[in-house]
Amino acid sequence: MSLSDAFLQEQLHSLGYRQVEQVAIGMQGAVFRLGGARIAKIWFHAGEGELRTLKELYAALDGRLPYRTPRMLDLHRPGPYWVTVEEELPGVPLHTVAPQFGDAGWDRMRDCVVEMVEAVSQVDAPAVLRRTAVLDEPDPFRPEGVSWIEALSGLVRRRVTRFGGQLSPVIDNFETKVENLLVLLSDLKEPETRLVHGDITAGNILVDENLRAVSILDFGLLTMPGDPVFDAAATATVIDLWSPRAREVEAAFDTEFATRLGYDTEHLLVHRCAYSLIIANAHDEDPYNRDTHVPLTARLFNTPRVITLLS
Repeated sequence: MSLSDAFLQEQLHSLGYRQVEQVAIGMQGAVFRLGGARIAKIWFHAGEGELRTLKELYAALDGRLPYRTPRMLDLHRPGPYWVTVEEELPGVPLHTVAPQFGDAGWDRMRDCVVEMVEAVSQVDAPAVLRRTAVLDEPDPFRPEGVSWIEALSGLVRRRVTRFGGQLSPVIDNFETKVENLLVLLSDLKEPETRLVHGDITAGNILVDENLRAVSILDFGLLTMPGDPVFDAAATATVIDLWSPRAREVEAAFDTEFATRLGYDTEHLLVHRCAYSLIIANAHDEDPYNRDTHVPLTARLFNTPRVITLLS
């Protein structure tokens, strides 16, 4: 059931914030501008422990990137949901000002995103990430002593176990493709561990009037210690997720990632398949009942390139 704007605003009124403006809603929560360079986020699913760990992550990342990152100031529970008060970061969402794929100037948008992915890839993963979970999972994604490949493969298996019943009817030869994907993941060389944001979308990159990134939002959903190639692969997919030209967008980004960062395009595709399985059902508990990603995952897995890769 959708939550009314009035209900959400009342949670903030009870904390003494009278003039509030909703600025965004995502699968994790709703964001309101409070004034005084402050914003509040009402979390739909996160509990106190998870949010206190997230605050540690924010603190660990402060000053580590050439962009502003979130900073949590207060944590409250005025009603059924936890509320964090954070600094309002500068910039406007990239998707509100960026040219569309194929239009003049799109390369500036592409460069902005690639530079962001590159900057994140150079950050050592903070120790707190060994204690953080991803999505709606109850346990840490990659505790000490667990390899990246082991952690990622385990997550893929758990998501397929939970949601395979929705994916199998729409993905041709689903079980075979999953089995072969897991083999390809196991064959990858264990990477140096770096920060993986996991959700570098055109809504989470804030830019200035020159289309230069100034802030990055929403660490936490899939933030983990791992392989930057995964971040690049995921970003190329999610940056224009619903576009009818999504495969062309991915190819354009993959070319840049290969040229500028040295990433192998087949490795990008392997990680993209893993990402797409992982994220396919992330909206299942969304109180706003937004569209599932299952058809998008199916569209990728049924392309000739993926059929060849996973056959």
